[in-house]
Amino acid sequence: MGKTQKKLVAYIELLRPGWWPACFFIGLTPGMLAIFWNSGSLDEFIQLKTVAWAFAYWISVVGIYVFNDLVGIKEDAVINPKRPLPSGRVTKKGSLIFSLILLTIGVVLWWFTFKNPLSSLIQLTCIGLIAIYSATYKNNFLLGLGAGLIPVGVWIAFAPFSLVTVALFLLLFFWELTLDVPENILHFEGDVKVHPQTFATLLGREKFAKIGLIFAIPTVITAIWLFFLLNMSYIYLFFALIGSLLLLHSQLSIRKSIAPMHLGRSLGLVMFSIFMINIGIISYMIVQTYL
Repeated sequence: MGKTQKKLVAYIELLRPGWWPACFFIGLTPGMLAIFWNSGSLDEFIQLKTVAWAFAYWISVVGIYVFNDLVGIKEDAVINPKRPLPSGRVTKKGSLIFSLILLTIGVVLWWFTFKNPLSSLIQLTCIGLIAIYSATYKNNFLLGLGAGLIPVGVWIAFAPFSLVTVALFLLLFFWELTLDVPENILHFEGDVKVHPQTFATLLGREKFAKIGLIFAIPTVITAIWLFFLLNMSYIYLFFALIGSLLLLHSQLSIRKSIAPMHLGRSLGLVMFSIFMINIGIISYMIVQTYL
């Protein structure tokens, strides 16, 4: 492989392709639900405006991934030295410029698509919060707020504020905090060495593992609240209940043991839980639109 090809592969790795499906289910699906509830048809989502919004969201998230890797070089050097930055395959200056280009494209595209000052401000705030999360030693609440604001910005771009917005925000906010429990414990060794203020380093691994239910239970309550709030079909409820049970099990499983194998399984269950909830949302929209 030539030098140019190796450099290209390194920059693609910075975009974390493995997390792109999560981008869809964490941010885009709730936005689709907001659009659907406003229009009553999934066809409304398949238009140039919403495709542009989806791309703007995606490019903003991957821009944050690059920035996160830049500020976390020391941590990655401990737990994942083969990543592009700690391995030296990408320079700090190159990654910073790359991140700024991606984030600028995302914000500008969002503005020219909607020309809605409040919606654009929320999107910019979302990006800013996640950037601050990365730069200030991973303040977990900031990540939850940033993720939760995504559907809020989408809703305001398409329709007035409502309880649906609140429910979508709470769903993503508490789910992100739940995700942080096994993830932060897995990264504990690297975090301790560079002194970031994560919940795990502040509380201790064992104690932090025991409070995951504090975040998981509100997530489950919100997922069920959406069923009643939107008069959803039992197709959604079926998937939402499976996702909720998986989420609760993910936190209960690490109360007894925080061995890496158990933490990895817990992290996978948290990711799969939001996948199931969002499959329920998508199934509901498809059935309501086409059947």
